[in-house]
Amino acid sequence: VMTWETYVAMVKTVPAGSPIGYGGTHVTARETVVATIPIGFADGYDRHLSNRGAVIIRGQEAPIIGRVCMDQFMVDVTDIPDVTRGDTVTLLGGDMTMLRMANLLDQNVDEVVCRISKRVPKIYEE
Repeated sequence: VMTWETYVAMVKTVPAGSPIGYGGTHVTARETVVATIPIGFADGYDRHLSNRGAVIIRGQEAPIIGRVCMDQFMVDVTDIPDVTRGDTVTLLGGDMTMLRMANLLDQNVDEVVCRISKRVPKIYEE
């Protein structure tokens, strides 16, 4: 019924031992390819997904690393070949179902949908 997509804003390789996100709540265990996603809690993407949620890029899951910030968050794309700026990122849809996200957040699906802010553009299709 609903898909929430965005894009990869930046891709960067960082060495092992690099702190990621505010407060460095994730530290890379190996050289890591990090993609920055330009969505955050101000858009309704729950900060409780920090270090536990995932998105879909190129048909594969990319785990969220570090804290979900106001306007962005980072994911580990080390094991997803050839991720580049502009690649589509699925936040909700496909394998990341609304029920799965709601379960990760210990919420119901209505809370997930209602939290998406007005600053997120919406496209309605029949």
